[in-house]
Amino acid sequence: MPNHPLVSVIIPTKNEERNIVRCLKSVKNQDYNLPAGRQGVEIIIIDNRSTDRTVELARQYTKKVIIAGHERSEQRNIGAKKAIGHYLLFLDADMQLTKTAISECLEITGKKTILAINEEATGKSFWSKALALEKRCYQKEAGFIHSARFFPRKDFLTLGGYDENLVAGEDWDLTGRFIKSGFTLMMTEKSYVIHHEPDLDLASLLKKEIYYIKNIKRYSQKNPKTFEYQKNPFYRLSIYLKSWSLLLPYPILTFGFIFYKFLVFILWKTIR
Repeated sequence: MPNHPLVSVIIPTKNEERNIVRCLKSVKNQDYNLPAGRQGVEIIIIDNRSTDRTVELARQYTKKVIIAGHERSEQRNIGAKKAIGHYLLFLDADMQLTKTAISECLEITGKKTILAINEEATGKSFWSKALALEKRCYQKEAGFIHSARFFPRKDFLTLGGYDENLVAGEDWDLTGRFIKSGFTLMMTEKSYVIHHEPDLDLASLLKKEIYYIKNIKRYSQKNPKTFEYQKNPFYRLSIYLKSWSLLLPYPILTFGFIFYKFLVFILWKTIR
């Protein structure tokens, strides 16, 4: 790894005017400092023809705003090909990096290493809080729940990037291909991504799950063994049991996300 490597942060967008400024500010405010005159981070926006102010706002933070792509995987791959950084970091527009995220990634990365970044979800509604609590249970479960966001650019391109035929599970698929190629998946310990997911009611959340279930088929066919493990309810339950000390102070929220997962399980059985 070169001294003070350039990191390319790639963000696909589509009508994200509510989120994009917060995301870009968090990238600009990273504590990854380089000697005077050297750039440490480049930001690349790949926009899918937004009809709001996303592009206008993004151009206040980076000159690299490219109108291209139709799906998230295609947008990310376009960004990777345009990038000049030694490393690639992929974010969504509704995400926010904590200040030390990039520097911690560079501290712990090594040869044949890819990185997942811990995630904290936000939200004010009951269901948002319940599902945010569930996500906290997974913070040490890199590989089956979380997937990598931080890659060496050269190796990313060699492996072909994200599979553009996948609408769902494309991040797990890419992580799996890296691991099969001899890479080790590691995870940040101090830094994390804040995911500003919308406050949705139960019906809207289940509608999203139905969309996901209908579109995960290609991933499951491509990665059958991994997928069987990922969707196994007993695997999830084992994680919850290991996290009992985290869940104990929040019995109502815990019941909420377990009830939600039960409904999702019923949907899986019904739709598939």
